[in-house]
Amino acid sequence: TRVTMAVHAAALIMATLQGSVVPILPRSVRPMHVAPRSSGVRMLFGLGGPPPPQAAVTDVCFLDVAVLSPKGDNKFEVGRLELSLYGNDAPLSCARFKALCAGDGGHSYRGTKFHRTLKGFVVQGGKLDEQLEPFVEGANALRHIEGALAMSNDGQSSNSEFFVTLREAQELDGSFCVMGHVTSGMKEVARDIDRRAGSADGEPWCTYIVTSCGVL
Repeated sequence: TRVTMAVHAAALIMATLQGSVVPILPRSVRPMHVAPRSSGVRMLFGLGGPPPPQAAVTDVCFLDVAVLSPKGDNKFEVGRLELSLYGNDAPLSCARFKALCAGDGGHSYRGTKFHRTLKGFVVQGGKLDEQLEPFVEGANALRHIEGALAMSNDGQSSNSEFFVTLREAQELDGSFCVMGHVTSGMKEVARDIDRRAGSADGEPWCTYIVTSCGVL
């Protein structure tokens, strides 16, 4: 039934963002078939720009992104993602994200991959070779609008992984901590990752990496 399909799809989405092993489900219940919800604040990048921020912006960070050739011996610059952070509403998540963009403490997002790319839903990155001290910051009242930046979690704590929503995702509200939004590069970077690497089960078709990052 449609209800059963929606339940399976929602469970797959949550498991993927929380870092669980993702089974390959029948096509009828894959996330790419979950109908997007309409949004009054839809981000039509290039057709009017992003919506106003949901909260006070405390910092702006950037991630420069490139795509690797199939053999991994060449990289081609894609563009820059600029992300505004809501430090007052998500202080722990924003502090961790900002520190990793700045390279504080010898750890950085530089060189990391966008390792999960759920077609038309989210792009996820920030997985480090060495895990940092986990932290717990509960979900806030901010919404997963299109272009929202949020911290991933394992169901309890977060570490370094983050995701950007490609559509409004009300089904994630109350489960993850929204810490900011994309202010530039949604079309050029996030949607390029989705177009070329996005898949139904989240396994990317090609490799996108962060070549540089920092705080503006």
